[in-house]
Amino acid sequence: MLYQKIPTLKPLHSRTVNSQCGPCTELQFRILAEQMPDIVICMNANARFSYANSRIYELTGHRADEFVGKTCHEVGLSEGFSLLWAEIARDTFAKPRGVDREAQFEFKGRTRVLHIRTVCDKLSTGEPRLIATVRDITALRRDERRINDLVQRLTHHLNNTPLAVMEWNSAGACLMWNDEADAMLGWTWRDVKLGRVECLELIHPEDRPDFQILLERLQRGQVASHFVKCRTLHRDGSLIFCECHLSALLDADGQASSILWMANNVTDRVLAEQEMQQLTTGLADRVHERTAELELANEELQREILARKCLEAELISISEREHRRVGHDLHDGVCQELSGVRYSLEAMSKMRRKGTVLREQLDNLSGALERAVHHIRLLSRGLAPLELEDGNLVVALEELAANTSALFHVKCTVKCRGRAQRLGMEKAINLFRITQEAIQNAIKHGDATHIRVDLDLLEGTLTITDNGNGIKDDAPAPVRGNGMGLKIMQHRADTLQGTVAIERIPTGGVRVNCKFPK
Repeated sequence: MLYQKIPTLKPLHSRTVNSQCGPCTELQFRILAEQMPDIVICMNANARFSYANSRIYELTGHRADEFVGKTCHEVGLSEGFSLLWAEIARDTFAKPRGVDREAQFEFKGRTRVLHIRTVCDKLSTGEPRLIATVRDITALRRDERRINDLVQRLTHHLNNTPLAVMEWNSAGACLMWNDEADAMLGWTWRDVKLGRVECLELIHPEDRPDFQILLERLQRGQVASHFVKCRTLHRDGSLIFCECHLSALLDADGQASSILWMANNVTDRVLAEQEMQQLTTGLADRVHERTAELELANEELQREILARKCLEAELISISEREHRRVGHDLHDGVCQELSGVRYSLEAMSKMRRKGTVLREQLDNLSGALERAVHHIRLLSRGLAPLELEDGNLVVALEELAANTSALFHVKCTVKCRGRAQRLGMEKAINLFRITQEAIQNAIKHGDATHIRVDLDLLEGTLTITDNGNGIKDDAPAPVRGNGMGLKIMQHRADTLQGTVAIERIPTGGVRVNCKFPK
């Protein structure tokens, strides 16, 4: 605890001779007493006041002249205060060196702590008297309690903080060493006080030069505080990774009177980070290797996909050429041959008389051949529409719808938006074949009686809707849309950089949706 030193009063004698000023008179004593910051009082052996300076009013609320010739009790002060002064007077006259005492009393509703010192003196008449100084140290004791409380709290926090806290003065002596410093570094406060370890000896040899430079800068006041990461050594020689904050307490000359060092042990974190870095590096290498493998596999897959697409495109191209060849062969070969046979039958029929059985048979055969030629021509038109060569998809679809109605006796209609738009031959052929495949599926698998083709050249959509039986879960793959027909349709859509999808209609039937770039 901190205390303010109060000088001891020497005995005052009225006849004491000063070499320069001569004897101290009673008047001079009272003038000096009035100038003092403390309360000054004089008493006789019965504890009656013979004098009190004006400072007594600040403590008791009574004027100084009210005390003259009276005891404390007669003035109106508490009985305890009166008994205290009676005891002090008795002890003072019994002890030549006087009394030095501290007491606590209530004055004006407030607790006051008083420091009382007395000496024994003699008047010119030879009568002994007591001279006392009374100092109000209430604020001093309150401040001491506060300081003591702060010290205890600070000590508690320092000993319970997870940081090692050390303080070193400019001469290298340790002023503070908390419990965490013991646990972290293995050295005790006693070891440090006895000089068994110095500040720099706690630092790893490789980090000491930089740490020494930092300490010198702090000691010269060049920096007030600094944060640094360094390696320290345990008493057993093991390595500790620390995060340290150093701050300097500067004196009036700007030099460090002491340096406070707070260290946080981050060894576990550093080791974990190093392990994580190793794992990350290994993982990165593995990812790099795996990525390279995947890139090679992806390149191989892309080559395979490209080869497959080329093969599919070649197959479709071959199929398209075969469609054209078969269509042309049917139209130019089979149709011509059948037409020649028909014309021969008609000639033979004309040579026979009407009404004969042979002529009727020849006429029937001629009619049958005429219908066969018509159907074959329709089929050849479907296999190789001439309009597609000019990109006229709308006319080709309308002819496809008409031929479908004629061949399969179903209602097939075409509705087009953006009729004036012209397409390239490749796009027109692919859209035509998608429509043709969807119509064949609707007739073959769905038993549809009505098929509607909606072409929107402005939006880039093609929709084929039928009123057939729809798609059942137990239907074969071609019916569910997993057969070769759908794959060819999807490939044709991919060729156009578009998409194709098949969906069920809740009321029955199937809708094929194809989207393609405008």
